[in-house]
Amino acid sequence: MHSIPIFPLNLVVFPGSKYPLHIFEERYKILIQKCLQENTGFGIVAAFDKKISDMGVYVLIDSVLKYYDNGESDIVVTGIERFLITDIYPHPDGYNIATVEKYDDDSISIDDNLISTLQVEFEEIVELANYKLEDSFWNNLNNTKFKSYKIAEKSGLSYEQQQEFLILKNENERLTYLINYFLSIKEKVSTAENLKRIIMNNGYLN
Repeated sequence: MHSIPIFPLNLVVFPGSKYPLHIFEERYKILIQKCLQENTGFGIVAAFDKKISDMGVYVLIDSVLKYYDNGESDIVVTGIERFLITDIYPHPDGYNIATVEKYDDDSISIDDNLISTLQVEFEEIVELANYKLEDSFWNNLNNTKFKSYKIAEKSGLSYEQQQEFLILKNENERLTYLINYFLSIKEKVSTAENLKRIIMNNGYLN
């Protein structure tokens, strides 16, 4: 177990994902400056009805896009690994510190058939939506070990579904979850415009 600062947000970051954040609260301005100085990260946890999830993702600051005169900043973070919160206590600077333990996947063999099935379903959805994903997305997808996380970025999962997905304990479960999700989308959504809106409804960077 170890302790990390946590940042509750109305978003879910996946391991390996890049996400842009605008930092404007005073306590988090302090936190980000401390992370940059010490080359450390923080935990992003999803907030639901004034409560936060017990599980989140530790992130590192990938880049600072812009500093503002009032101390605000635009940054990009990269998800590193999942954690489970066991205790929370306040830090003098205003944010919270959490005692966490790693939340690892079950040790199983990844089913190549599930990967193939998911890629077929995903490519069909993208084609139906008449939506072109950048080459960088496909390159990153090909090069990543856990393809479920990368595809989930562009799936249009709801906030609640993203957190539900994040909690799954192995890659085969995540692949199956997305296959079933895409099958349900195809049944419910008939127009390319609606599909495109679903797929584009995310803030993840390629």
